[in-house]
Amino acid sequence: MFGGYLVWQGYSGRQQRAASGDSNSVVTGLAVLGGVARGNNSRTFRGGNLTAVMGGCELDLRQAGIDGEAVLDVFAMWGGIEIRVPEDWTVVGRVTPLLGGFDDKTRPPQGASTHRLVIRGFAIMGGIEVKN
Repeated sequence: MFGGYLVWQGYSGRQQRAASGDSNSVVTGLAVLGGVARGNNSRTFRGGNLTAVMGGCELDLRQAGIDGEAVLDVFAMWGGIEIRVPEDWTVVGRVTPLLGGFDDKTRPPQGASTHRLVIRGFAIMGGIEVKN
């Protein structure tokens, strides 16, 4: 099941990168028994995917911008993922925790926000945390 998930992630990530004209608008990270730290400053951030298996991923999006909505696929198995977002983004969590957890520590933006980050995926005996 895990192998099939990795193949699916590789295929969908390739399609997402091909659809985007800006190579910096999509972020990917894979941490197996180790750690990955990434940042992004694209003004047209579209999303990406992060996978942590017995390791950790950190993603800093505080310098990035979204035009509308971006989708970030996450998978944490015996590991953790930490995502930092700007104060004016709205975060929508669609993560399924299985003996794990998803924690959205972001403060709601003041007023109406047109910047929306959708986080979807799984946390299997691991954790995913989003904060400003």
